[in-house]
Amino acid sequence: MNNTSMNWYLAAPFIHNASDQWLTRFVPNDDVAFQFHSVPAAYTHDRSRKVTGLEAWGDYLQHGNAVWRAARKGTGRCGILTCFPQLPITVGLHKRALFSDIPLVAWTFNLGKLYPGARRHLARATLPAVSRFIVHSRHEIAAYSEWLDMPAERFRFVPLQRNIRPITFKEDVDRPFVLSMGSAQRDYRLLFSILGDLGYPAVIVASPHAVAGLSVPSNVEIKSDLSASQCFELVQRARLSVIPVSNQHTASGQVTLLDAMIFARAVIITDCPASVDYVTDQHDAILVRHGDHEDMKTAIKRLWEDGALRAAIGTAARETAINMFSDEAIGRLMGTVLREVTIEN
Repeated sequence: MNNTSMNWYLAAPFIHNASDQWLTRFVPNDDVAFQFHSVPAAYTHDRSRKVTGLEAWGDYLQHGNAVWRAARKGTGRCGILTCFPQLPITVGLHKRALFSDIPLVAWTFNLGKLYPGARRHLARATLPAVSRFIVHSRHEIAAYSEWLDMPAERFRFVPLQRNIRPITFKEDVDRPFVLSMGSAQRDYRLLFSILGDLGYPAVIVASPHAVAGLSVPSNVEIKSDLSASQCFELVQRARLSVIPVSNQHTASGQVTLLDAMIFARAVIITDCPASVDYVTDQHDAILVRHGDHEDMKTAIKRLWEDGALRAAIGTAARETAINMFSDEAIGRLMGTVLREVTIEN
């Protein structure tokens, strides 16, 4: 072991055993500059929920306590690496209370919206303890910097990554359908209106709260509580994927976008913080104006009818995903960030 190695203690809600190294296994480390130690979560992270309730906050607090204790008990130089916004808040409570200089990197710092009131006060009280925020859209750097009243230099844009999976299903040409997936900040009211006009068969995969109170056209089927494998099959079988994003302030929809790109599926997505840093309009996706009924309707009709265009966009999308958004590509960027923070501390 390198005596100057930095010990990074990793806490993420989706890591449930100490052997899971997540992205850190893709970090270049030939010089053994880092030692990684995962602190497993003892709870199940529910991505579909609309808000984080008290019970969930209790889980995050316990997890934050566990990774803090592990780092404090560690030998040599130590740092903490978290994923999602809740854990850096709980770790930040410890850092600020004890005036600790342990570096803290908050990866995937993504908020559904910029909350006012008590949530903003809590964030401003705890998050100055973060050494570096990793956001997944450039727009969020300015938005979070202002919301937290912190310098933009503390934030870094690194694209969201996804595991590059093989394509195992073909487009269902006998029973074609439009697919739209996701629950966070989706404009399903707009999409339902368009699909009702077009009459194309469609499948929407979303939590009940995302479509509550909306009038669902007869040609649209709503699904929820699907497994990851079921979702991946639907993405591949769909004729095209549509991601109608309502959020113009933070980033929503990248996971759905990247999954479709990985499976070489042509995507229509709202021009928003979640899309402009990931795709090029008319090359590896089609961007449409926010809330524009006719723009999205025209794009869906065009892709539905033009198989050659769907294939060209899908092929380019998979190439972009492999080159820019794979675990290996983002692991290299993670290594750069951790080296910078290590030097600073």
